[in-house]
Amino acid sequence: MARPQTGSRMLVLDQKARAIMVQLASARRTFRWCKEFPVIQGIPKSLNPSQPIDTILEFLQKVSLATFLIIDHIGWLKQVKILRGGKRAGTGTIQMGLKFFCLSNLVGAIYQAKQLQAASANKDDNSKFNKSVQNMVKHLLLVVQTAHLSLLWQSHDAIVGVLGVITSSMDVIQQWPEKKAKRG
Repeated sequence: MARPQTGSRMLVLDQKARAIMVQLASARRTFRWCKEFPVIQGIPKSLNPSQPIDTILEFLQKVSLATFLIIDHIGWLKQVKILRGGKRAGTGTIQMGLKFFCLSNLVGAIYQAKQLQAASANKDDNSKFNKSVQNMVKHLLLVVQTAHLSLLWQSHDAIVGVLGVITSSMDVIQQWPEKKAKRG
């Protein structure tokens, strides 16, 4: 968190870490291509007139997520100079897209809080309660990260880095195979 001195090893480490972060962000942007299709296809499925609040929350979350993905594509195309960009070559576009991702996660956290309330009323289903808590926490951590990255509300790079490690770990854990119980 301290400002490294010119010529120090800490400054070199900081510069290399930032270069890695930029390259990983670019790799993620290329990986996101066509991710908006399932989100857009899910929009009509979220329209359930019997649950108006859930419908509004799901609709808003999906539309803002699809908007983020599309704007992110445009920002990436500007960065690689396929589309014309201004001085910042897509950075401003990407930051605008991240505002929509922040909104999507904020709405997701609200939706999960509503699901958490419903799950807590049903004491028999601990797995649904635990899943709602985990999803709500992840959405809230992503709100802080995307608010910072979009310049909507800046905290600190170190805070965003730690939260990024936590949310990435949550993603990895979901992909990890479950241990099967040993048969005796």
